[in-house]
This record gives sequence, C-alpha cells and structure tokens, in this order.
Amino acid sequence: KPLVAIAGLEKGVITPTSSNIRDPGHIVIGNRDLYCLEKPTYGHGVLNLKRALETSCNIYFYQLGVETGIDELNVWAGHFGLGKLTGIDLPNEKPGFMSSKELKKELRNDVWRPADTAQVSIGQYDSRFTPLQMASYISTIANGGKKYKPYIIKKVVRHDGSVVNVTEPSYTQVPVKQSTIDAVKQGMIAVTTSIDGTAYKSFQGLPFEVAGKTGTAQ
Repeated sequence: KPLVAIAGLEKGVITPTSSNIRDPGHIVIGNRDLYCLEKPTYGHGVLNLKRALETSCNIYFYQLGVETGIDELNVWAGHFGLGKLTGIDLPNEKPGFMSSKELKKELRNDVWRPADTAQVSIGQYDSRFTPLQMASYISTIANGGKKYKPYIIKKVVRHDGSVVNVTEPSYTQVPVKQSTIDAVKQGMIAVTTSIDGTAYKSFQGLPFEVAGKTGTAQ
C-alpha cells in the first residue's frame, strides 16, 4: 500500500492532503464485489492518504490502484526493487516477481482486468517478493528514496591484519519527490501512533516514534 500511495502521488491521482476517495464499505470493480474488511456496512467514509494508511483501508487502495493503473504500479515497483534481484553478495538469490499484464498472460493466457489491479493494490494476486526485497523497499522509503545495495561481507582481513577488501555502501536514488516520501512517512507513523492505527496497540507506550505498516501473512 505505501508503494501504491507513492505511485498515485507521483502520477497526480492524489495529493498528500486530498480527500477525493470515499470508502462506502462496498464497491464493484469490473463486476467484482469488493468490501471494506473493517467496516463492510458503511465503510470509512471520505479518506485522505494519511487516514487510509493509518486504517489500511482496502477500498481506498483498490480505487487508488485502479485509477493509477497497473503499468504505473509496475514502474514504481521496479524503482523500489520489488520483483528484482537486490545484488546481495550471496549465491542463488531469487528475483521473485511483480504482478503484471505480461505475467498474467504467461501464467493464464488471459487479459488484464481492472479487478486484477485492485487486488495487486492491496498486496495480493501474483506478486511474490523476498523478505530482503521488502526490507530494502521499506528502508528506501525511510532513507528518503536512497535504495542501498545490501551486503553481508563488510571487510575481508588476512591473518596478519592486512585488509584484502572493504565493501563501501552504495545506493541508487529513486526518482521520487520528497513531498511524496514525507506524505507516506506520515501515514506510516499514524499506523503506530494513532488510536485507529492498525499497529497502535503493538507500539503503544514506546519512548520513541516508529513508522510501520501492517500486512497479512500470505
């Protein structure tokens, strides 16, 4: 959902403060009924991005994702390294994959539909990401768009103390606006600090501020 928020902000579908998406509890996208998990009867109402991330509102992100479009979501997934090798200094790393029109055609020989984009927009459908990719993606948000290459070996030293090799941290800058990063961070902070935040109880009482995002184990 933070990635969908980034894509929507960068495309101009929403702004950091706009309240142009409404959750009535139930919507229909491409003849498919989709419901709000928390409030299926009447929904969360009109939401801005901060509130949508705070409550992890599926209906908000279904609509935002569909309006943003699967192609744009794929572009931003690529920027943040989802479905791509991180280049970590370990053998046999798996790239995983991001849901796309091409992948659906390959797997099911079927066309892409709006309801597919809706499912992708809440982290479901065919997407498969490694834990390392997820950690890298979130750390890139935390680092203001700097996507660091992960590594295990910091330094190799001979028995006599001489240094064979030192790994210097390196990163690429994701082409994302600072205002976009700031808006997503505010929503992720609300997840843990607002009384309606989906992780509020888990982080309540900590002596420092945490930004987070809950997810469903699938």
